[in-house]
Amino acid sequence: MAATDELTALRSGQLYRIPLVLAGLLALFAAAAQPDRSLLRGFWEIQVNEAGLITDPMATGGVGAALLNAALVLLLSTLLLRRMKLPFTGAAFACLFLMAGFSLLGKNLVNIAPVVAGGWLHALYKRERFAQYVYLTLYGTCLSPMVSFLLVRVRPGVRWVAMAACGLVIGFLLPAIARFTTRIHQGYNLYNVGFAAGILGLGIASVLKGFGVEFDSGVSWSREGHGLLCILVAAVLLGLLAAGIALGCRSWQAYSRIFRHSGRAVADFILLDGPGLALVNMAAVGAVGFAYLLALYPLGVRLNGPLVCCIFAMTGFGAFGKHPKNVLPVMAGAVVAALLLVAVPITSPGVLLATLLCTCLAPIAGQFGRGWGMAAGFIHMTIVQNTSILHGGMNLYNNGFAAGLVCILLIPIIKSMSPEPEED
Repeated sequence: MAATDELTALRSGQLYRIPLVLAGLLALFAAAAQPDRSLLRGFWEIQVNEAGLITDPMATGGVGAALLNAALVLLLSTLLLRRMKLPFTGAAFACLFLMAGFSLLGKNLVNIAPVVAGGWLHALYKRERFAQYVYLTLYGTCLSPMVSFLLVRVRPGVRWVAMAACGLVIGFLLPAIARFTTRIHQGYNLYNVGFAAGILGLGIASVLKGFGVEFDSGVSWSREGHGLLCILVAAVLLGLLAAGIALGCRSWQAYSRIFRHSGRAVADFILLDGPGLALVNMAAVGAVGFAYLLALYPLGVRLNGPLVCCIFAMTGFGAFGKHPKNVLPVMAGAVVAALLLVAVPITSPGVLLATLLCTCLAPIAGQFGRGWGMAAGFIHMTIVQNTSILHGGMNLYNNGFAAGLVCILLIPIIKSMSPEPEED
């Protein structure tokens, strides 16, 4: 028993270093991209500007500034989990990679701070340890664009009070809503907080619209830094692959055991199959998204902040529900829908993000088969085109919101037409 505990502690220590190394790598690439004072100027511009869907911080402050923002957000999030003495399981990796990724699509140090404080107040009100709410709180920073919106739009005398109050309310309310929404989709939507945030964002945006506030739907989309970002993504994926091999996943037979899982939450691959297999799977799932974007290079697709965000999101959830067998059918369904859409090309920003982030519905393919997985991806692509207007583009996890609606529509139909298979 003592030996097992020692091995677990050793692996936890090893796994803790991985997000720290990633943060250092992001900072290194930030300095390489902007090796002058524009790095800090761009970083400040990212902190004090609006950050809704779809806002690329690389277009706001530069490639290096956006990577520096991601490095600092990831570092502080990692240290917070460590401070709360939480084990570095698949849940931790999914959360941290999402924090790093969405720091390239709207999150920054200024707009997430009030939300985190609101989550702490929720725990204080419940008289429970904040550690129980850390993941929900960090995921809840997907509504941080509302904080930035108020910081920019409200008159100077009260803007800081308004943004702080908004963030505190979001952080305080979202954990309760997220725990409820899990029952609605029954674990088939891996981006559960995105669903909850969509509902809360709808409520807040509706109130603000009632007072005459108008939400802009502008899109900023950088095309700079493609080569550097390709090297960064390749380095991250190869590093995870090497770490997984070093921790024991050294054969296809060992790795293929992961395909027996449907991915339905809670599917923590580090706890179920060990860190070696989980890290290799993270690399494999991230490689699926990376390969898809590279395949669209001849059509003009270039890596930028939002697209690297999607790759990181897929990679992180490679430790918590996703694997190539259950993500590919969902992506295929989304691509088919995108090809059939008349008004929206397959290379448009929203479609690219939806194709990669619809993989939060991977458990449907894992549980009910490839056909239903393709149907989920197809329906998701059509629904997600119309959901951002509901919350004013203020929910960065808009695809998680749309996926919750897909589950409400599709899961009852699936269960009425076929018995639910049992997972091994």
